[in-house]
Amino acid sequence: MPDARQTLFPYGMQKNPDGSWTFFNRRYKPVGVVDDQWASWDDPRHKLRLKGLTPAKLAKLDWSGVVTGDRVYFYNDTCIPTHSAANLKSYFEKLKIVMDLREESPD
Repeated sequence: MPDARQTLFPYGMQKNPDGSWTFFNRRYKPVGVVDDQWASWDDPRHKLRLKGLTPAKLAKLDWSGVVTGDRVYFYNDTCIPTHSAANLKSYFEKLKIVMDLREESPD
């Protein structure tokens, strides 16, 4: 049985072909999805159009500080948030950046 961190909190985010973003959990499902069934990240129910995601901001979100491609990972197996206070602080700083983002208005 997965823990709350693995299902309810974002492990990363993926840019969709239409420019929107989907946040995914440690099980590579959209955040909050807990079953074992296939879940498409490109499903409109899981997509957000976020403004203000500059390359510098994306680099701050990625655990490595470098983003190559359309996927950002907030942590990896060497810096799991629940393994140390420093890791948790770093993860919360990333969540703060995410929480300050706004969704673009539909055209």
